[in-house]
Amino acid sequence: MSDIFQALLPVIFLIVCGYLTGQFGWVTELGLKDITRLSFNVLGPALLFHTLSDVHLSQLDLRPVMMYHALTLLWFTLWVAVYGLTQRGCMRALTGTYSNAVMIGIPLITLAYGAQGQVYIMTLVSVHALIILTYATLLFELAGAREANHGANAASRQPLTATLWKAIKGAVLHPVSLPAMAGLLFAQTGLTLPEVVDKPIEWLGKAFSPMALLMVGLQLQRVLGQGGWPWQRSAQPQAVPVNWQEVMHMVVLKNLLHPLLILAGGWWLGLPALPMTVMLVTACMPVGANSFLFATRYQVAEAEVSVSLSLSVICAMVTVPLMLALQNSLLA
Repeated sequence: MSDIFQALLPVIFLIVCGYLTGQFGWVTELGLKDITRLSFNVLGPALLFHTLSDVHLSQLDLRPVMMYHALTLLWFTLWVAVYGLTQRGCMRALTGTYSNAVMIGIPLITLAYGAQGQVYIMTLVSVHALIILTYATLLFELAGAREANHGANAASRQPLTATLWKAIKGAVLHPVSLPAMAGLLFAQTGLTLPEVVDKPIEWLGKAFSPMALLMVGLQLQRVLGQGGWPWQRSAQPQAVPVNWQEVMHMVVLKNLLHPLLILAGGWWLGLPALPMTVMLVTACMPVGANSFLFATRYQVAEAEVSVSLSLSVICAMVTVPLMLALQNSLLA
């Protein structure tokens, strides 16, 4: 239990720092938008490229990872179908699917399970963003093109093939999927970047996670400061409304139902205890910060994703030991 707190408390601390920064008025709403663009277009791509540029697929045990991503993609697709192929529906499904595997998952697994556990979590993390976020980008772009098409008059509507091509192009030429694919392809060449290039990219990538969590705190302050908690009624005409039902759906999907799915899949396939535990703990992780960046990039459900990310960090302190206890009872 202490390992869980050690991994989650720094995340909570950064979110609180962001919240206080917004409370003191040190970052304006316009400044938050600029920071978001910087993170999404510079820091995030640097992290993805640098992480995947050292991944050699021939050296990885991909069986547990393939199970995790196959079930997660099916889970994501299921909830897009439930909520509808709209950008808001995709956002709700992504928030209930994408785990904070880097900032919380890696330190938690390392503290609890040592070097052997670290191998499995690094294997998963190495392709986590590439698989989930590339697929999410494709669905977001397809949903956006579909919504724009439906909003146009009959004469200006594009055929399905043109809509699909626009979605694929947007998914490939995207600040998430493009650097991830470029890094993975570069790794397979066996080449190494000169240190004068590699070191700045590494520094930029390391800045992404804390910056993203500060942004969550800033957004959370803006949402709660204007819209208030569920039991409060805001007097501000420009308040950002929060759909608390959507927030609770996202948190339940991410913190409870997604881990149950991974646990059932690992148990059914008979995975060894350690890789099964690593996959389960990863699924138990709170909402990933990239979900918030998708919300700000596509300007959809920003308030709900910000609140759900913060709330899911708190909930993880309960759901992680709960899921591990359930796993132990199944394996006993």
